[in-house]
Amino acid sequence: MQSIKIERGKAKTSKKPKILVVDDEPHIVNMIKLAVEDKFEVIEAYSALEAIKKARIEKPDLITVDVMMPNTDGLTLCKKFRKIPSTKDIPIMVISAKDSIQDKIAGIDAGAIDYLEKPFKIEELNSKIANNINAYKWWEN
Repeated sequence: MQSIKIERGKAKTSKKPKILVVDDEPHIVNMIKLAVEDKFEVIEAYSALEAIKKARIEKPDLITVDVMMPNTDGLTLCKKFRKIPSTKDIPIMVISAKDSIQDKIAGIDAGAIDYLEKPFKIEELNSKIANNINAYKWWEN
């Protein structure tokens, strides 16, 4: 998705940052998409395998991962992303109903840079995504 901005008579293309939303529950993916699609381009994935394929192709600016998924859980997926050269530096944010301090530490230890509990507030979700993308972009430069 691109938008065109006119700056002093010149057309300038700007892209929305891409986020890959990984959750096995379609209604959660859709809820996140509806909450952030005005600011971010959303790529959807419903399994770890699909997420890895889409992350390699789409090169998102940030990935959100649910912890409790069948086959490969979100923490294992975080570890896999950290081992793949094309995804190892993409910021990952865990979004999970698991909310103990041990769960949060496990998420960070698995390679996530942030952890958000479900249910979440839309404003907090948008803020955390934007802040984590901006922090990563700052660090890149």
